[in-house]
Amino acid sequence: MAIPVPIRFSQAQRADIAHMHRIWEVEKGEGGASEERMTAYFDGRHHPQEALLPRVIYLAHEGEALIGYIAGHLTRRFACDAELEWLYVIPQRRRCGVASGLLHRLAMWFQEHHASRVCVNVAVSNVVARRFYARNGAAVMNQHWLVWQDIASQYLQDGRT
Repeated sequence: MAIPVPIRFSQAQRADIAHMHRIWEVEKGEGGASEERMTAYFDGRHHPQEALLPRVIYLAHEGEALIGYIAGHLTRRFACDAELEWLYVIPQRRRCGVASGLLHRLAMWFQEHHASRVCVNVAVSNVVARRFYARNGAAVMNQHWLVWQDIASQYLQDGRT
């Protein structure tokens, strides 16, 4: 019987972008972009609509393998303070708490940056992602967007870690 390897979380460095793109490229679904766009986002050269420069990316590793990531930034879009840009976990590690662990780290970063109202763009067809965010305190803002009115109280303090 294999011994489970603990999940390790860390803040991304520029050199991690190629690995992020590689794991996302297999599916090319939601939760990622081209390597060039991810690099430009990391470097502060690509700005989603109304994005501000403070941004962060966290990684999830199992042993030495990258298994997921989450990215977010401060914003003025929809009168929000912050936006969750990407969340991706490899298919084999979904529904194992990896996404929740990543979301927890990003929510803490938002809180440290005094960002309470947080939005995320999720395709209507992505029922699994919409359900995940709803379970973690996000509400429907409109057809394409979900929002946490106060991510610290709706996610961090509700014990959704």
